[in-house]
Amino acid sequence: MLPTRLLRVAVVALATAAVACGDPTRAKATIPNARLEYSIYGLVGAPAASANALSLFIGPARADASFEFDVALDLDPTGKIRVYPVRAVAGPLAGIVATRVGLQKVTGSFESVREAPTTGYDTLTVQEIQPGTVVVAEVVNVVAGLCVFSLSGSQTYAKFVVDSVNTSARRFYVRSVGDANCGYRSLVADSIPTF
Repeated sequence: MLPTRLLRVAVVALATAAVACGDPTRAKATIPNARLEYSIYGLVGAPAASANALSLFIGPARADASFEFDVALDLDPTGKIRVYPVRAVAGPLAGIVATRVGLQKVTGSFESVREAPTTGYDTLTVQEIQPGTVVVAEVVNVVAGLCVFSLSGSQTYAKFVVDSVNTSARRFYVRSVGDANCGYRSLVADSIPTF
C-alpha cells in the first residue's frame, strides 16, 4: 500500500503546484504590446505604391495580390468609413489567404479598451465606422506559423481607431495597439501582457 499512498501524495502535490503557478502549459508573454500612429490612404484611389492598408502589428501596408495586410480602409460615396478585413478584399480568393482577421466594434475610448473580447468577431463583413470608433481585431495566420506551436491559442489581438480623415485626400489617421503574444488578449500599450 505504500507505493499507492506515495503516488497519491505526488499527484496531489503536482496538482497543487500547477494550480498555484497558473496554467503550466501557457507560454509566458515576452513581447510588449506595440502602440503605433500612422496615416494611410483609402483602398481606392491611393497614389501608386502608397500604403493603403494596415498590418496591425507592423503599421502601414499595401493592399495588393499578395494579401499581406490585415485590414483596409476606404470611404463610401457618402463619406462614411468602411473597414475591410483581408478576406473581404480577397473575395472569391479568400480560401487562399493565409490570414484570417475577425473584426468587432467595441464601446469606449481607445485607451479604455484594455482587453480583447473572447467571441463575436466577423471575418468577412465590411464594417462601417465613424472617427473615434474602436475596432478590435482577432488575427490568425495559418501559414506563417506565429502561433502554430502555442498551447495558449492560435490568435493574436489588436485594436485600432481612425482618429480623423482627410476626405479630399482620402487619407486616414490611425492609432493601433497590437498584442503579438499568442493567446493573450491584453490591449494595454507598452506593456507585457499578463492575460
